[in-house]
Amino acid sequence: MEDPVERFVERMGLLLEEEGLPRIAGRLIGFLLLHEGSFSLDELAERLQVSKASVSTNARLLEQAGVLERTSSPGDRRDYYRMGADAWERTLRAAQRRWRTLQQTFDEASASLPPEMEAGKRRLAEATRFHDRMIAGVERLLEESREDVAAARTELPRRAG
Repeated sequence: MEDPVERFVERMGLLLEEEGLPRIAGRLIGFLLLHEGSFSLDELAERLQVSKASVSTNARLLEQAGVLERTSSPGDRRDYYRMGADAWERTLRAAQRRWRTLQQTFDEASASLPPEMEAGKRRLAEATRFHDRMIAGVERLLEESREDVAAARTELPRRAG
């Protein structure tokens, strides 16, 4: 039987590949979700059984997206990677920025269209309203998430009984 960790890591690779990321990026996220601490590129390459160059490329991609954090140690020239603090919030904030850019593009296009393009203007306005709801919905979700995290940090540990 296959190891459940390996199964999860591979599944994450496949799922995120379907979303347009390289499979190795998904596998990196899967591995680092399950393991505490920071790992060098060599360690990640060995654990994932892929080339160090592939790990390096994908780790940088995920670092730029805010999903991973790069760390280092004094006297050690190697880079280490771990799951980023607030990785999911950073991902949603990036989506919000893309949606706002789309809205601006819709608005600019609508303003420049000739009067006879009413149907196009209407569809652009609908797209803008849709993205308004998406941005507001993500804002509510992130606020609820912060409240949940804050509440979990203040709860007292329960005693086994």
